[in-house]
Amino acid sequence: MTRRRWRITLLAALATLGAIYPITTLFADNSWLGPTVMVIALVAGLGLVGRGLTRSRGLVVAVQVLVTTYVILARWTGDSFTLLLPTPATLEAANSLGLQALDTVNRYTVPAPLNDGVTFCLVIAVAIVAIAVDAMAATWRSPAAAGLPLLTAYLITTINSNDALGLRFFVVPVTLWLVMLHTTARAQFGRWSTANAASHSEIDEAAHDRDALRSFTAGALKLGAVGVVVALVVPAVVPHFPPRYLTEGLGRSGDSGGEGSVGFNDTLDLSRSLNNQDQSPVLTYTTTAFTRAPLRVLATSYYSRGQWLVAGSTGARPENPPPLPPQEKRRDYVITVSDNTLAAPRIAAPYPVVAVAMEGTPWTIDPVTRDVRVGRAVSSYRVTYADLAPTPPQLREAGAPESPDITEDDLSIPDRSRDLVQRWSDEVTRGQGNALDKAISIQDHLRDTSRYTYSLDLGEPKRDAQGRILEPIQNFYETRRGYCVQFATAMIMMARAQGIPARMAIGFLPGQLSGEHYVVRASDAHAWPELYFQGYGWLRFEPTPGARAGTPPPYAVLGSDSGPTGGGRGVTESASRGPSRAATTTTAAPTAVATPVQKGVLDRLGAFLTLRNLVLLVAVLVGLLAAFAMPITAWLVRLRRRRAAVTQQDLIEAEWDELTCHLGDLGIEAPEGVTLRQLRERYVSDGHLDEDNATAMRRVTSTLEKSRYDRPERTTPEEASQLHEDIRSIRRQVGRTRAWQARARSFFWPATGVSFWRSLPQRLTSRRR
Repeated sequence: MTRRRWRITLLAALATLGAIYPITTLFADNSWLGPTVMVIALVAGLGLVGRGLTRSRGLVVAVQVLVTTYVILARWTGDSFTLLLPTPATLEAANSLGLQALDTVNRYTVPAPLNDGVTFCLVIAVAIVAIAVDAMAATWRSPAAAGLPLLTAYLITTINSNDALGLRFFVVPVTLWLVMLHTTARAQFGRWSTANAASHSEIDEAAHDRDALRSFTAGALKLGAVGVVVALVVPAVVPHFPPRYLTEGLGRSGDSGGEGSVGFNDTLDLSRSLNNQDQSPVLTYTTTAFTRAPLRVLATSYYSRGQWLVAGSTGARPENPPPLPPQEKRRDYVITVSDNTLAAPRIAAPYPVVAVAMEGTPWTIDPVTRDVRVGRAVSSYRVTYADLAPTPPQLREAGAPESPDITEDDLSIPDRSRDLVQRWSDEVTRGQGNALDKAISIQDHLRDTSRYTYSLDLGEPKRDAQGRILEPIQNFYETRRGYCVQFATAMIMMARAQGIPARMAIGFLPGQLSGEHYVVRASDAHAWPELYFQGYGWLRFEPTPGARAGTPPPYAVLGSDSGPTGGGRGVTESASRGPSRAATTTTAAPTAVATPVQKGVLDRLGAFLTLRNLVLLVAVLVGLLAAFAMPITAWLVRLRRRRAAVTQQDLIEAEWDELTCHLGDLGIEAPEGVTLRQLRERYVSDGHLDEDNATAMRRVTSTLEKSRYDRPERTTPEEASQLHEDIRSIRRQVGRTRAWQARARSFFWPATGVSFWRSLPQRLTSRRR
């Protein structure tokens, strides 16, 4: 092991540490740094030992990947090992840690709290960067390419920080990277003096080499310094986007001061979203209505794997939204919004919207959900909306829902939770004969604080008997704990189980009065279900208990025993929080429903092998086959020629042809009309062979001459075997002196494979003749 190889390995490890150290600014706790330092040291140690034991660079990297992966899994998921080996439960445990990290990243802003899932994912990311940097800098001797994973690690912090990073975070990894460039340049330049051991001159070659080396390294450092200066200057003069959070979450402001725009993404995760406590104002408004309704931003019917997705509707979409109920079934009010910070293309307004007024801004109404979308963010606007106030007898007589506004997604229940939801819903709605009474029973059941607890802290997710995390709906059923997203999702699924179309609405609670205006804050972000009733469209319900929940509308708090005149009690929090009298009599008993049996491995495999996944798999395989077609062809051609060799002479000729073709792929062509010894000297010189490999090249040509011109029996199998080993050593040496582009071209586009396919038509024609 040379001292310079130790130096490169150490520099690569330190550069990796310097590049990932800025991540400490993203989290409130830096306890993750210790395990990552150990992983970086492990990768460096494995690289040093591997490079000392074998010349196979691929084998070195493979050992680093396998050993590091095993150590990480043993550290964080070792309880799932059997006889010190990972099991399928290990993958489940790793997946759980990943989901925990994803939950933290999406739920919190910088600096985020640290937990096992975040630490586990950070260590994996650092291990990948460390292996890539060590492989490029020390194994392949290409420190310039190692700058790419270092930059990637640095960008993890820069794109997620609220403020610009300090200059020290950038200088340290860049300095170490430049030192790697300098060290490797010295090593490669130092080998050039041994390229041709056959020729000597009377010039003071040592002094000449020192001057050339000094000039070469100085040029490399100047080039690197210029690149660093450009990287520092260009961002200062080029406009760029402001810093963002780890991911855009629902109801999050652009900065702590509350002056940035609030972003609503198109994914609402049942296990994490809408629990932000940011008090930044989102908008202020006045209204002509006596009572205030929630301000809806968007609605969706598509639920998949614990997430509500906006772009999930199936089937043909209508060109225009369905007509609103006639004027006698509604009252119209106006809301005037100012100081709006909601990011385009969303605006917040009570549902359903009748008309919109905003000067100079294009807007549209979604034909399915009636969401208002704007072409650019607006600070103020005015919306006319309808207040639908049907009476309970009218809703009971509405009839079966039949409308093009209803899609398959509005009645879909996830297969994994279907049995549980059906039993749960049947138990809650037992004895109810129409859609309204079933909906009220479900709502009042979920609002019963003796059964369910409103909390922003969901705790650790539950697991089944096999150790797998429960589907979010199943988890809510087991814990009976959650906030608006969980309660709204539960009511939607139970309503669908009873044949009532239902969807998720997302927006804000009405806010609080401040002077003459109502102020809506980011912490007012809320979700509620909308159920479809024929003749009235989508109506809001409120199953979420607690102080932060909205108040149910009048038609949703009237008892199921209300008379045909439509009377009833007023809407109060105390009345809406508890179940109705009829609901109490039908749902007083505990609903102990067993969790459905989890699907087995074969069931999961069958669910995965869908037509779409099979097409995707075939496309990936075809792409890989196309990418490696030429290397595979060249390998098969060489293998066939070796197997066709009858004598030692045939095998030696095949080995020599393989060497000349490979060197030609690397840019060292064999000129026509030269003797074998002249060609040998060309390969020694242009291939920058050191003394050992120059001797090996002379040994190869001597064996070849003996094979060609001496008696056949004089060439022994030992000489042929030595020739094979010498050629392998020469190929490795020449490959290390070539640029990575040349090595990649020689691998993916070898002349042997190309010539095979180019000559294929001619061979086929000859065979026909």
